[in-house]
Amino acid sequence: MLPKCVTEVKRWAFFSIRPSFICIICQLCLIWLYILAPLNAFAQNTQQSQQEPIPLRGLEPEPVITQTGPPVVPSQTPDYSVGPGQPVMNRDPKNISPDKPGDKKEDLPLKTPLDEIRFRSIESSGTIFVDPEKISVKAPVLSALITLNSKMSPYQLDAGTAREMGLKETLLTALGNNLDIKIVSSETGERKWQYFSNLANFLPSLENSITFQGLKGSIANPAGVALPLTNPFLTLQSGFTQPIFTGGRLFYTALQTKHQYKASQFALKGSTNDVLLQATDLYYKLLEEEVLLQIRIKALEVSDGLVELNQDLYEGGVVTKLDVLQARTQRSKDRQHLINQQVDRRKAAVNLATSLNMNTNMDLSAADRMVAKTRLVDDTVEIGDLLRVAVDNRPELKMFDELRIAAKDAIKVARASLLPQVNFTGAVLGTGSKVSQGAESSSIFTSVLSGGGVAAPISGSSIPLSGGGQEGAKQFVTKALFFLGVEVSLPLKGLGLTDVANIQAARYQARRVQNEFSRALTKVYQEVRNSYLDCMDAENLIKETTDQVNSSEEQLSVAEYRLRNGVGTNLDVINAQRDYTNALVDKAKAIIKFNTAEAKLLHATGRITVDTLTSATPMRR
Repeated sequence: MLPKCVTEVKRWAFFSIRPSFICIICQLCLIWLYILAPLNAFAQNTQQSQQEPIPLRGLEPEPVITQTGPPVVPSQTPDYSVGPGQPVMNRDPKNISPDKPGDKKEDLPLKTPLDEIRFRSIESSGTIFVDPEKISVKAPVLSALITLNSKMSPYQLDAGTAREMGLKETLLTALGNNLDIKIVSSETGERKWQYFSNLANFLPSLENSITFQGLKGSIANPAGVALPLTNPFLTLQSGFTQPIFTGGRLFYTALQTKHQYKASQFALKGSTNDVLLQATDLYYKLLEEEVLLQIRIKALEVSDGLVELNQDLYEGGVVTKLDVLQARTQRSKDRQHLINQQVDRRKAAVNLATSLNMNTNMDLSAADRMVAKTRLVDDTVEIGDLLRVAVDNRPELKMFDELRIAAKDAIKVARASLLPQVNFTGAVLGTGSKVSQGAESSSIFTSVLSGGGVAAPISGSSIPLSGGGQEGAKQFVTKALFFLGVEVSLPLKGLGLTDVANIQAARYQARRVQNEFSRALTKVYQEVRNSYLDCMDAENLIKETTDQVNSSEEQLSVAEYRLRNGVGTNLDVINAQRDYTNALVDKAKAIIKFNTAEAKLLHATGRITVDTLTSATPMRR
């Protein structure tokens, strides 16, 4: 027997620890209720799902009937929804597909709508096949586009006709139709005839004039004689002026216009190069929009499959409404991108047609369905060699060099105004009027104008106009007078200050042209280096975007398979699809950027032509 005190202590100790036992028992019950019981039910459901797999709603032609009981005749639109409480996929390790899907359709068991839609889009005419250095696309499917206007084609939109053009055809059309080339060509023709005009100034200048006047009245002369005039008077003048010395004005003016004419020729060459680059850039822009349109079509196809899948899973009680809304949101975004892309493609066609001076009602499309990496400049050419090629071939540098020489000639032209002008002249002056025939018809003029002087004014009536005081018959008589001589002149406008100011203005103009030449040379260096760096950038982007496309494509496949096997989420598939679409966009833009950068490098070196832009052999030094 224990002492009474000890018995009391044990009893109070038992009552003190009893609440702890009660808490432990409650925790064990909760663990059994919320963890062990669901696991047991899941194991039972797994065994049942191995025996009765239920397919998801997809694009299979016939449903797989797994339920027991009376046979069910499939309807035209079979129901593939999953019932509440039924398993969505088989978790048997033997039936779980690997993370890496098969490469071919026959090697891949299609269990979800994503698989069918994915392979359906690959086999459709809107397919995009990605190669390390090229992307090939087929003609777009009109049924895959969104109708923006019931009266318009979803592809051509506001255009009335359509035409496909290749790169070479585009370049040749630009050379023949572009308005910029025609405008500069007109300026070149203007400079040409101005040069010929200044060359003609070395030839003699001819002057011819004829004047016939009817005179009636009297004329007073300084001798104090008033002469009556009642006869008509005819004046004929024909002469020439041959410049002998003009201070160099004619010579240097001809040289100035000659260099200006050459500068206009180089300006035409530069404008042609700019038009070729613009046409190439716009063509590749249209081709880029074509590729992006196919990418948006494919993205929308996969988004439609995600919406169908999530709708079926939601009806089966597997996913929540949030998953369905997320899929619909992604589909709405893809539809918006597709709408914008359809309009952007049409705008690119309008821009190209405008540059080619063609009817914008015609929808232009790229005949080349292959977006391939095209090298136009050999990668072994050093940057120093490219700079030397640019200095030797850029028409802008040659144009400013000719303008610089012309500005120096303008200084000499202005200086010629301060030098004397020597001309050799000759002329024939003919006069005619009605006169009376007689030997003494002019004796009165001899007596009046002799040294004896005149005592009083002589009236016109006292002057005999016929010999012997008898008036004879008047006849129209012409006489000739010949001139031949040398003319020397030195005109100074404003005491010569005007000419001095013109000389200083011509010097500053020459200085301005020299600075423009230096600026053009610096710009050429800049364009060559920037284009060279852009080629390096784009070439490396092609490599990186190729890895991005491959990894994102595999990521999308893995996300689909993870969702099928119950270890992934719908959000993973949506993100993978978005990443894959962006990867395709980056890939296409990288290839287009490389081709455009190569064309810009050709333009920067001054070697851009139709042949170099379309040649299979890259340019070398």
